[in-house]
Amino acid sequence: METISVYMNHRASNTGLNYWKNRIGSSLFRSEINFRNPTSLEDLKIQLEKDIANKVDTIVSVGGDGTVNTLIQHLAHTDIGLLVIPGGTANDLANELGLEKNSRKVIQYVRQKNVKSIDLIKVNDRLFATNGGFGLGGDVAKKINEMRKKYPRFKDLMKITGKKIYSLFVAQEMLSLKSKMYHLNINSKELSGQYRCHALLINNQPVIAGTFHVAPQTRNADGKFNVTILTHTNRFDLVRTLIQVSQGIAIEGDPHFISFETDSLEVENLEPQRKISFFGDGEVFQENEQKWKISVVPQSLKVYSKDTAVDMVDLVNEVSLS
Repeated sequence: METISVYMNHRASNTGLNYWKNRIGSSLFRSEINFRNPTSLEDLKIQLEKDIANKVDTIVSVGGDGTVNTLIQHLAHTDIGLLVIPGGTANDLANELGLEKNSRKVIQYVRQKNVKSIDLIKVNDRLFATNGGFGLGGDVAKKINEMRKKYPRFKDLMKITGKKIYSLFVAQEMLSLKSKMYHLNINSKELSGQYRCHALLINNQPVIAGTFHVAPQTRNADGKFNVTILTHTNRFDLVRTLIQVSQGIAIEGDPHFISFETDSLEVENLEPQRKISFFGDGEVFQENEQKWKISVVPQSLKVYSKDTAVDMVDLVNEVSLS
């Protein structure tokens, strides 16, 4: 019998544990289902390590990208499939995998064995699955997370605005008189040098926060990741570029929008007196570091996905045409 453990994040989801017990239990009634309701990160780690040791078949994450980020630190390089039921704000990984908020339909992907492997990105000793980086994105993620902790009603606002909350905070940063630029040294096979920039983004998929189409050609299973650097010195030009990105318009002929693909990158903060936060999967971590080694970890996470069958068709077509 298939064994499934469901991890529920009440802070991210709009519904309660009983709802998910009924919904998941009725859809996967032939499986042995364990519902996990960890009370802390340490409790989650203990329960997850037990599930991995017991070789459960599937982990279900009910929450947002932050919940997923916690789980993948332990699920990478295992044979356990991860199903993401979107219950957060951006839900970047769920959207990339084609996992809609129709929970009953998404749950059926477990029964249909719609599983594939994707790349993860390693930053020093931490993994993430979607998008991350330094500067503007990290500043926005940090402010939103601080607001959630400080003001309980802010979560209600996030439920109302949804993904638009990120656009609002980006706009606030751009309109601020204290708009920051960071001095970074980067080193890779494709591009090296010192850059003053508003942001350096590491992209494992095309879209950030469900809104910003930063790297439209990037895929999370090709053994590479995208690096995007925003070096605009004119605020108007930066705002115009961000608007184009949010509208899905390809950026062409902009020397301050630097974009390339690589499988490894080193970044150093050249102004050590200024702290820089790295964000990944919407979470801020490694706030006290000055150097970062970033690399792709190919095919390291098994996930349930809507497009598994499409991927197989594309693969057959590629073989036939080669």
